[in-house]
Amino acid sequence: MYNTQRVIQTVNGVSYEIAVTRKKVKRMTLRIDRQGKPCLSVPEHVTREQIEDFLRSCSGWIAEHSGCRTFFSLPERLRDADEVMILGEKRRISIVRGAKASLSLRDEIPVLSVRDPEDPAGAAAAYEKTLKELALDVFRKRLELYADVIPERYGLPEIRVRKMTSRWGSASRKTGEIHLSLYLIKAPLDCIDSVVLHEAVHFTYMDHSEKFYEKLLARMPDYRQRSRKLKEYAGH
Repeated sequence: MYNTQRVIQTVNGVSYEIAVTRKKVKRMTLRIDRQGKPCLSVPEHVTREQIEDFLRSCSGWIAEHSGCRTFFSLPERLRDADEVMILGEKRRISIVRGAKASLSLRDEIPVLSVRDPEDPAGAAAAYEKTLKELALDVFRKRLELYADVIPERYGLPEIRVRKMTSRWGSASRKTGEIHLSLYLIKAPLDCIDSVVLHEAVHFTYMDHSEKFYEKLLARMPDYRQRSRKLKEYAGH
């Protein structure tokens, strides 16, 4: 059983609660979990003073990657020209007045149409709804590119988009569906493809056996590099 304690680190007047876990590891490793919170793994023999010194040396990194900048979140309030992450790029959103909520990319600029552009909370709610629609469209098109790995008897699976934070996706032969995380739309297309293909191959092999990875790597030889890249984007 690992021993985890909480340490408070203050950076530029902002306090961050950091989960420090003692493990059988050789060095201290700092990461951000899927809720955007800093976590530190340390060797069992490290002293509290050494931990505090290490955290002070990483204070800039903690401030940059923690809290509201987490990959697995969406804005609660959104104003024109605010920054959003779509398809691996930080973009300034354009919020315009329209009768129906919609989101589109025009010359790489996200344009959100809402009834009241001056309502930040309403714009944020419309952004979440329309981002899900955009994600569904993108994910469907990416799946079509890898339809050849799915046995014909299953046809092309239905895509369902959910606010998942513990996994990128899941596949079900029984329902003929692939569930993908809404937050995956923040990642670059090559990373999205790695998740889509991974779930598509599960229609042949439901486990993560050697044969599963043989089929996966035959279709995408750089799968592991893409997977690592996705982890970097997500901050863990």
